[in-house]
Amino acid sequence: MSDVKQSAPSVSFDHHSVEYASNWRTIYSDLRSACPVAHSDSYGGFFVLNRYEDVANALRDDDLFASRHEVDPDSPFGGITIPPNPQVSTPIEMDPPQYTPYRKLLNPWFAPSRAATYEPFIRSVTTALLDDVIERGEMDFISDLTSPVPALLTAKFLGLPLEDWRLYSDASHHIVAFRPDTPEFQQAVAELGAVLQRCMITATQRREEPLDDLISAIVTAEVDGEVLSDQRVMEICTLLIVGGNDTTTGLLAHAFAWLSRNPDQRDRLIADPSLIPLAVEEFLRYFSPTQGLARTVTRPTEISGCPIPEGARVLLSFASANSDPEIFDRPDDVVIDRFPNRHAAFGLGLHRCLGSNLARLDIRIVLEEVLARIPDFQVDFDRARSYDSIGIVNGWDSMPVTFTPGPRIGSDFTL
Repeated sequence: MSDVKQSAPSVSFDHHSVEYASNWRTIYSDLRSACPVAHSDSYGGFFVLNRYEDVANALRDDDLFASRHEVDPDSPFGGITIPPNPQVSTPIEMDPPQYTPYRKLLNPWFAPSRAATYEPFIRSVTTALLDDVIERGEMDFISDLTSPVPALLTAKFLGLPLEDWRLYSDASHHIVAFRPDTPEFQQAVAELGAVLQRCMITATQRREEPLDDLISAIVTAEVDGEVLSDQRVMEICTLLIVGGNDTTTGLLAHAFAWLSRNPDQRDRLIADPSLIPLAVEEFLRYFSPTQGLARTVTRPTEISGCPIPEGARVLLSFASANSDPEIFDRPDDVVIDRFPNRHAAFGLGLHRCLGSNLARLDIRIVLEEVLARIPDFQVDFDRARSYDSIGIVNGWDSMPVTFTPGPRIGSDFTL
């Protein structure tokens, strides 16, 4: 490996570090300028791809850049995170042909037409949550709004009991908000375990009496002529709960923080809400809620002139690709009406994010409702806390805000 590291310069790079969380834009800018492919000794060693074209090409080549996860200390295939997660996420940590039937099973549930049917639910939930705080003139964007909305949507989508929404919300948020070496993370693991217990209870019920929800579709489906095991069902549920919730939470929090700091642009969106979908895409590009995912190289290859050996682990940086000046004009500025916008925030290729349509819908509706009902919100940045580790999810732990109190307007959804 030593001769390889001479070609791909060795750098001090740890995407889970506090330094990275505070300076990731500068870190990636320096890497793109100096070494588009770098090597880090952290977590057993891995390469970092940070140019848009290199990242995009790798994401589209599933044969060379494998996603699969083999829970075996002697296997190089560690899935989509560095370091690897202790269990497999299905189907994102599979490769074709094993991956294909699972994606085929899930795709119809995440199609644009299906996602659109959840707009009334998202709007009623957002209305109810805002009603709960609007007369006070203060709230915490994270715990009172941006964490509960995607958690409730995921529960509705899966078919979980909505009365347990606070558990889903807290578990989804806490599992990525705290570093693995903290007591808070261990509590988050317990919370997630309780959520998965709810999933298993629901799955057992749906095997006997299927309904029109995703858990019913999963437990009644067959892959290669066999029904899915309980373990496989839990792997899918874990992916959907953890992967889809706090990424949306983090993106919304960053958007509100930026709008609070840029009131002229907030006023522009208020005056012309038709710009909000474009703003959503730009917030996705600029803040990159999923900072990047990993792959394993299946045969020797070369990227931007740098040889990479078989079995090497590679981090594909969505965050760096989304700031590549070769692709984006003014990449370090938020341009809320940027078009076209070729960002890679949801990934690219066969493994592109399943929930992108739901995420866009969720983000748009929450932005619309907040800008319409509490347009003068001000974030208290002295008390707001962003994550001190954003290796996977770029988010916030808390975000207190104040605003002019307003009236409740009523909602079909009851908290």
